[in-house]
Amino acid sequence: MTTDMESTTVTLPLVDVIIPVYRGLDETRHCLESVLAFPQQTAHEIVVINDCSPEPELTVLLRQWAASGAFTLLENPVNTGFVNAVNRGMVLHPDRDVVLLNSDTEVYGDWLDRLRRHAGSDPPIGTVTPFSNNATICSYPRFMQDNPLPADWPLAALDALCAKINAGQSVEVPTAVGFCMYITRRCLDQVGYFDATLFARGYGEENDFSMRALEIGFRHLHAADVFVYHRGGISFATESTDLSAQAQRILEQRHPRYFPLVGDYCARDPARFLRRRIDNARLARSPKPRLLFVMHKGGGGTEKHVRELAILLEPDYEVFILRAYDTSTAVLEWARRGEEFSAWFPLPHAYPDLLDFLRQLPVTRIHFHHVLDLQQQLLRLPEDLTVPYDFTLHDYYPICPQYNLARADGRYCGEPDTVGCTACLAERPAPWGLDILSWRSYFRRLLVGAERIIVPSRDMLSRMQRYIPAAHYLCLPHPELMLDNVTVPPSLGGGSELKVVVLGRLTPAKGLHLLERCAGDARIRRLPLFFQVIGHADREPRQGSELPLSFSGPYKDERLSLLVARERPDVIFFPAQWPETYSYTLSIALQTGLPVVAPRLGAFIERLADYPQAWLLDWDTPAGVWNDLFMSLRHISESTECHPLDK
Repeated sequence: MTTDMESTTVTLPLVDVIIPVYRGLDETRHCLESVLAFPQQTAHEIVVINDCSPEPELTVLLRQWAASGAFTLLENPVNTGFVNAVNRGMVLHPDRDVVLLNSDTEVYGDWLDRLRRHAGSDPPIGTVTPFSNNATICSYPRFMQDNPLPADWPLAALDALCAKINAGQSVEVPTAVGFCMYITRRCLDQVGYFDATLFARGYGEENDFSMRALEIGFRHLHAADVFVYHRGGISFATESTDLSAQAQRILEQRHPRYFPLVGDYCARDPARFLRRRIDNARLARSPKPRLLFVMHKGGGGTEKHVRELAILLEPDYEVFILRAYDTSTAVLEWARRGEEFSAWFPLPHAYPDLLDFLRQLPVTRIHFHHVLDLQQQLLRLPEDLTVPYDFTLHDYYPICPQYNLARADGRYCGEPDTVGCTACLAERPAPWGLDILSWRSYFRRLLVGAERIIVPSRDMLSRMQRYIPAAHYLCLPHPELMLDNVTVPPSLGGGSELKVVVLGRLTPAKGLHLLERCAGDARIRRLPLFFQVIGHADREPRQGSELPLSFSGPYKDERLSLLVARERPDVIFFPAQWPETYSYTLSIALQTGLPVVAPRLGAFIERLADYPQAWLLDWDTPAGVWNDLFMSLRHISESTECHPLDK
């Protein structure tokens, strides 16, 4: 006997895609076009709620599309607020899961099918949130940041990459993020709707809902195989800061566990490996050659140069930076702007892993920028990877373990013979326990093996050639991104006190002690001079606060031109006691048109050679003579004629 078995098909309820709309004609159009553009296997209904938009063109657009059958349109006769608009959509069909989708988002591909697969994978799942460029704990590429879409990766490509690389992958999160939030109906049935009393205007309502769901056993997933673009801040652009602060206060009172849970999640960052998988896949698909910059822990002119060089190379290269994090760990980072990628290698035992990683990229050239505090085995990278390398010298580290040719008191050492250098190292030993001859021999081999040794000034070139003549030198000033041309009106002779400004972080080698002596001499002689440092000292000044000397504190490089203009100085002073190799702060000073006073030492000589308002004195000139020069500048006419006293 034969029995025919009838196949049965399980029909799942529809999903409502709820899109509240208030402002943003273009953003809303893009959002709706993206939702309508891609068929889904998941049966769904698009529900748009017009919360009494103040933009007539937006209302007309919504009505036209709704009349064509594109979606269901609900119109609020008065503005009820974002949360009430969302709730109206969620109660429309009480048997359906819902997706809350902001009107400033864009979706791609089978985005809804992927979200639903996550939501249906386990009954306790309450919500699912995808990746986005702007989604706090679900942000990519930078965690907890508002990101632009990565360069050369439009939404379609990035979402497709996530779908392939992280197929079916997710992590648990303490809260959903409301820009695109899938909510299961079983969760809504037990938790209830959003609290429109406390969160009527929006911000915080999804976090409150998530906490209420957690308390009764529901889980929240971050879906790593979906990427949704989110512009952010369209409807409440002018109110967002106040609304966010108010929401945080309410959440802290209502859910004391909320911020500890989120803090713990951020500290653990369990989605990090999922972001790294996307990074690795993007890198594997990039046709650009890979460059590896090697440098010290960071900061100062070397950091600035490396970052600016990486920006200049972005169109044509993928640049990575390798540096020492501490004595036993090296960290590798992707230097492209907007990227978060980093990898950590505990040395020495992880050195083979580092080599494997760099081969897989693959790195085609290495560019050393500084090796201070670097693990010594990292200097073998060119040999072990069999790739060419360059070396940019930012100071004199290859010939002087003190790196700035300065004695312990910060003053120029005069470059003594081997006996003098040996005495210096007895007081301040070199890294790796090398004597001066071994030190220079070690670096001579490294520099001679480089294809190019780039030096930023002719003065540095002549000094280095005396020690390592066989290297292949190239004298190139540091490329600088466009500087703000801030002209500071001159005030010489126009006031009772002359303001002398010094730029940057001051150390003894940068002239801290000389500056203190100048301020002390001005006080003793009652000279009408005041010294203002735009920056800070690396140690407490040796003399008291009664000196005519002030420090403004640390600053961001991009604000320096503005800070100089605000101070309205009469003179910019560079009290450096070592042969500077370039000086980025001098570049800022030259943009102001102000008189510049500097030592006749290092790169200052050539960089100020054609500057009409430059005064140079010997680097070891006594403080009183420097002050006499400043006093003489008080009497310079404010006419266009300006004659340097001593070049």
